[in-house]
Amino acid sequence: MLDTTGPELLVVNKGNHPIPLEADSFVVLTPDQEKEATSDLLPVNFGGLAKTVKLGDTIFLGQYLFTGSEATSVWPEVWSNICC
Repeated sequence: MLDTTGPELLVVNKGNHPIPLEADSFVVLTPDQEKEATSDLLPVNFGGLAKTVKLGDTIFLGQYLFTGSEATSVWPEVWSNICC
């Protein structure tokens, strides 16, 4: 599991809108912070993510990232297409 200390890995949600995520769905994490955050694509502020995770890893994303509520957390699992 990738669990960084503090706010090292944040979802960049420039629209400040809720991002609905569904269990068992696929989402792309991208270091391209110019992209709009959607339920299919989450821009993150961690450019080295592709070099840090490997297939099968779980990444913790939580605390105020999606809706502004500290009760919102997700644990996406790396399935494929780890690229730099």
